[in-house]
Amino acid sequence: MFIAVTGATGFLGQELISQLVEEGHQVRAMSRQPDPPEIGPEPDQVSWIQGELDDWDSLERLVDGAEAVVHTALAREGESFMTTPDDPLQYAQTNLMGSMALLEKAAIGTPTKFVFVSSGAVHQHVVDGLTLDEQHPLRPGALYGACKASMETMVHAYGLSGRIDACTVRPVSIYGAEEPIEQSKWFQLVMDVAAGKEVSADGGGKVVHVKDVARAIRHLLAESDSVAGETFNCCDRFISEHEVAQRVMEITGSNANLTGQPKESGREMSTAKLEKRGFRFGGLALLDETIRQYVRAASQA
Repeated sequence: MFIAVTGATGFLGQELISQLVEEGHQVRAMSRQPDPPEIGPEPDQVSWIQGELDDWDSLERLVDGAEAVVHTALAREGESFMTTPDDPLQYAQTNLMGSMALLEKAAIGTPTKFVFVSSGAVHQHVVDGLTLDEQHPLRPGALYGACKASMETMVHAYGLSGRIDACTVRPVSIYGAEEPIEQSKWFQLVMDVAAGKEVSADGGGKVVHVKDVARAIRHLLAESDSVAGETFNCCDRFISEHEVAQRVMEITGSNANLTGQPKESGREMSTAKLEKRGFRFGGLALLDETIRQYVRAASQA
């Protein structure tokens, strides 16, 4: 399959392209930078165009001739996705209208499938008494989540209208070994526990491994049944810092002193819809693999 990908130089984008190339797909990727990285074992399977979400000509070049589009890109300000932008109107114009322009160009072009990567931030404020599944009301608490939620409704409209087989995958906080690895989620926690220090481990949250998110996207691209207008939650489970620390101690033999109470999930997120289509998350095996990656990287530094 010939697949167009936005956000290709990001954490998820690079993992997705690596998996797509390994599976034998041809990829056209968009980058803001003139010198994009080589990704995957077969970089010749990846062609690049330079462009931005607010450059609609580059969006047209991206989707031209593609059979599918995966939209992971987000133009943001600051280090956090949740940072309030200096210019909220421009932020919304770039991200929401740019995303809609990409969806429209895909709908009138050659792609037959479109996968939009949303975020669990659309559920920043949950409703008491309701299951946290794909039918739960969208209640973001920041412009980031609001743009994602708005784009989800656009995907619904395009998919349910029959214009294109468009769907949304909605990951929660994504973890895994980033580059540089020091920026990875839980890296410092793992290092401190492995070193036998006294560690406060009282945080936690709903997470999913970057490999699982990429696999979920590939799973939806490969679906023979229509996914038009559908949204799929993408969450492995709630993982507390205390559990991470306990896994580090078991793997490394560390005798670190853990302080603080293990955090518990306030509300579980249902992933039954994705799992009914045959998808399975990596679970504890991916957590342990990630911890070992961190420890190896630190020992080689």
